Amino acid sequence: PIEESRTMAFWGLELKAGKTADLGLTRRLVIKQAALVVNTPAKKQEPCVLSVSIGDDPQKFVVCRLHEGHLEQCPMELPFCPDDRAKVHLTGNHPVHLTGFLEIDEEDELEEMEEEMEEAKPAKKAAAIANGKPAKPAKPVPEDMNDDDDDDEEGEEGEEEDDLDELEGEEDDDDDLEDDELDGEEEDDD
Repeated sequence: PIEESRTMAFWGLELKAGKTADLGLTRRLVIKQAALVVNTPAKKQEPCVLSVSIGDDPQKFVVCRLHEGHLEQCPMELPFCPDDRAKVHLTGNHPVHLTGFLEIDEEDELEEMEEEMEEAKPAKKAAAIANGKPAKPAKPVPEDMNDDDDDDEEGEEGEEEDDLDELEGEEDDDDDLEDDELDGEEEDDD
């Protein structure tokens, strides 16, 4: 069977002493390490116990005991999926950093990128309209006016000359100041 290609994204959570956190997952998570955070030494050194519960089950399963000055980090391999509705619980005097990774399908990444692109399109149009300018396609810019000429490939010079000829030959009914400046700069280059 062919497996879907998956990528990973860093995940981290600081769990405060004496607190519980719902992981609230939307994708698969693997917790790889728990590390004790000792900002100030505790007056009474007691172990910090990290435990996990699943769904509505009140049972807590101890996954590690961390001791200030003795055992301050613990490697682990704790996989969770969204259906687990997992919660992490911490007892003791110090917070703990949990770190690991989220598994992301390439299909999920592609969908997220498409959504971001779709969200960006209306925002650009709205910004143009808010500035009093209707959204219109950009006109070709001659190479000498283009800041991005570092990526030009050889063999495009004929196309650029055609674009330049089109720009010089266009009649603009609006008499835009930008077009007048463009024509003036082109004459200066000759």
